[in-house]
Amino acid sequence: MKLSISKNVHLVEPGDFEATDHWYPRVLNSNIHPLVSYFLNLSHEQMIERYHRLHPSADPAELEKILKYQPKYFRWAGTDMMHVTNHEGYRKLAIIETNSCPSGQKSMPLLDLNVEQGGYRRLIENTFKPMVEAHQEDGVLAVAYDKNPMENIGYAATVADVFEEEVYLAKFDKDDQDPPVKFIDGKMHVRDSGENWQPVRAAFRYVTQEPWNRLPKHSKTLLLNPIEACLAGGRNKEVASRAYDKFNEDFQEAGLSIFTPTTYRNVAFDQLEEHFKALGGGMVIKVPDSNAGQGVYTVISDKELKETLPKLNKNDLYLVQQLIHSNYSRGFDPKKTWYHVGTIPDTKGRSYAFDLRLMMHATQEGLRPLAIYSRRSRFPLNQPLPENMNSWEVYGTNLSVKGEDGWTYADERLMLFDIRNFGLLGLGIDELIKGFVQSCMAVYAIDQNAISLFD
Repeated sequence: MKLSISKNVHLVEPGDFEATDHWYPRVLNSNIHPLVSYFLNLSHEQMIERYHRLHPSADPAELEKILKYQPKYFRWAGTDMMHVTNHEGYRKLAIIETNSCPSGQKSMPLLDLNVEQGGYRRLIENTFKPMVEAHQEDGVLAVAYDKNPMENIGYAATVADVFEEEVYLAKFDKDDQDPPVKFIDGKMHVRDSGENWQPVRAAFRYVTQEPWNRLPKHSKTLLLNPIEACLAGGRNKEVASRAYDKFNEDFQEAGLSIFTPTTYRNVAFDQLEEHFKALGGGMVIKVPDSNAGQGVYTVISDKELKETLPKLNKNDLYLVQQLIHSNYSRGFDPKKTWYHVGTIPDTKGRSYAFDLRLMMHATQEGLRPLAIYSRRSRFPLNQPLPENMNSWEVYGTNLSVKGEDGWTYADERLMLFDIRNFGLLGLGIDELIKGFVQSCMAVYAIDQNAISLFD
């Protein structure tokens, strides 16, 4: 990559992609697990038939409609799920949240060793390029981002290779008083080396921190993803929850539903304590538009509730969800309580909570899985929690760490879907298929919500 051509702007040329810069070191030396590779190559027809065998009440025609759906706004997504079970041992994948502009390429082993750019190239070639070709505009190509340079420099280099032209890579922070990106009459412009503003015909967008502060609705510049995807649920958990409920209502007769923990929306600060008691002494409090593990609080005791409340704004409304518990207990309502399945116990008998991040994209054939990985918690599920330890250590799986110097990642808790790690998760191909279907339903729900809100 060239040196900066202006403040917070680099010019990326074809041939600049360096694999060592765009994957975690341990991912570069890993080999994808054969079962995961098999899953990623399954056709829609195979997935539909298998899902129907697992869920006989599901309508195959309606499921096909969802898997082959062409989103208008939400064409690239990452769904976070957790592997849960109930008192009868009925296992499911619960959707925790769906993200627009998700991370994940740096954690995904190559599907094909002959394609050096891996999932970066599949996303750009099969999603971004057809969009750009169908949207004839003048101007340069750009990648705008506010975190995760490892992946975004990789995307910029891949765009340069696929389109065979230079790409402007612009850091577009929410607190930048003189940002290198601006919109003029709805069209994006980026600052060049001569301090001139170049019109942008299409941009790959990884602006995730309060993106509505910088990106306009109905952008005249093609964006992947546009801000409408964020506002309709891709960056707001409360709006997403409403979209999921609407989907479940619409598809009830088709035997399809999005599964989430029991959720309460628009909970006032002074109602949090009563929700905690109603949920049996365990809940998750979420700031609706937070992300990267920020603004999420697990509460498992009166002491922890008292410690959490001062961290919250008394004037805000919150999303409250039932906690997915660490271990089976007869004290909870068996019809409503779900538990973490957890990782396969290690040699010391420790089992950890983990999530699955499934990244997917819209292609000409419909929605397809793109990358998948897991993250585990710091402290095991099946050991007593020390008195001085917060329950987030048991239940929190996010790797993003926000420090004074920006974002870092606790990648020692990353669980790759490779030959060495995948077996530790206890997942089979049926779980991957069910997780993909859940993800597709969530994307469909949020995109339909965006259409209803903005068209």
